[in-house]
Amino acid sequence: MEQTMVNNLTEGPIFGRMIRFMMPMMLANALQVGFNLVDMYFVGKYAGTDALSAVSIAGQITMLMFSLFLGVAVCGQIYVAQVVGAGRRGELNRVIGNVVFLSIVVGAFLMLIIPLGKPFLRLMNTPDEIMDSTYIYLVILSSINILVALYNGLSGVLRGMGDSKRPMLFVVVATIVNVVLDYEFICVKQWGVVGAAWATLIGQSSACFFALAYLYAKRDIFGFDFKLSSIRPDKKIMKILLDIGVPVAAKQLAINISMLFVNSQINGFGVLAVAVTGVSNKMIQLMTIVSQAMNDATASFVGQNIAAGKPDRVKRSVYDSVGFCMIFAVIICALFLTIPESIFSIFSKDPEVIAMAPQYLKICCVMVVSFALMSPMLGLINGVGNTMLNMLIAIADGVVGRIALSLFFGYFLGFGAIGFYLGHCLAGYISVIWGGGYFLSGRWSRVKTVA
Repeated sequence: MEQTMVNNLTEGPIFGRMIRFMMPMMLANALQVGFNLVDMYFVGKYAGTDALSAVSIAGQITMLMFSLFLGVAVCGQIYVAQVVGAGRRGELNRVIGNVVFLSIVVGAFLMLIIPLGKPFLRLMNTPDEIMDSTYIYLVILSSINILVALYNGLSGVLRGMGDSKRPMLFVVVATIVNVVLDYEFICVKQWGVVGAAWATLIGQSSACFFALAYLYAKRDIFGFDFKLSSIRPDKKIMKILLDIGVPVAAKQLAINISMLFVNSQINGFGVLAVAVTGVSNKMIQLMTIVSQAMNDATASFVGQNIAAGKPDRVKRSVYDSVGFCMIFAVIICALFLTIPESIFSIFSKDPEVIAMAPQYLKICCVMVVSFALMSPMLGLINGVGNTMLNMLIAIADGVVGRIALSLFFGYFLGFGAIGFYLGHCLAGYISVIWGGGYFLSGRWSRVKTVA
């Protein structure tokens, strides 16, 4: 009979356990990518170009919101992983309670700030004809930001405990509900952008309510009693959570802002450039399904084992992560290099777009390899709790590397849109070099754990 949701990652074969732990997260990431693509498919096919543009611009802003949600999830994951690894499971109730409190605060803040976002939409050069629909989409989604933040926080806690299966189930619920309602609201009822917003809102709310109901029913083995008194913030615990989470959120913001800059420059080169880079970015998502899952898996493995005083298992887990990611990178790059036109033709029938597939997918290979190498290193840095270093790497990668390199290739060398995309893809190697150097130096083994 199951007595706890905690999965001890400090014992047993590393590679096999890591793969079993990572696979549900890969599936969850794939479903999340599918979740976004389904919205785009139904809106683009049944609601028209204006609606598709509105959802696309709104998606860029929701990515900025996700930076804060990710900060909550990662701080909960790292703290819980180290508490479990240190054998201090009695502290889980207080730690989880503080993660819940932080989730509610972050969600409430975003619920209040997003409805004030029209000036930001104007800053992004949102066309007047889709300004209202984009704004309505954002306002509808922002009404459940507390639920989205709470879902992400609880999922981070579970991953820290070594449980990757239950967060996957929550995403399954959201995806199924979203697909069904997208068809009903957009295709049948013809609600357009509003229909897409309501489908996403109900899908994400369903995932959160399912997670809360499930974990409440299993509260004895989850380790949290769901009492209001347990959600009261503890000054010491909250400081640790913020020390971890704020740099993570800042890191994600830096990367997203730099990507917004590159996209805005590419947009200036015309519709063809936008279409080609849009398809290329969809292809990159194939690798992020694997690399993000491995990042999270490495962070949980490292967090538990560093707190348990087992640096050899930490080192082995990073090497295994790199090896696994590289296998996928080689497979994806082989497809990009051998059948580029066939891949692009899935998303576009425009012969001009398809003709540019070989050139752009070669550049995509550059980014795919960087993701395979950087994700385990960044997972290591998160796992030991040194998120400030991760933030510095992200600033160097995003603000300095991506913007500087894209400007260099795009304008200085005169490569145009493809130069901006090349700079965007090369920027990741700053993270590879810095993160790899940190790992090989062994300095991570001397970091004081947050637990």
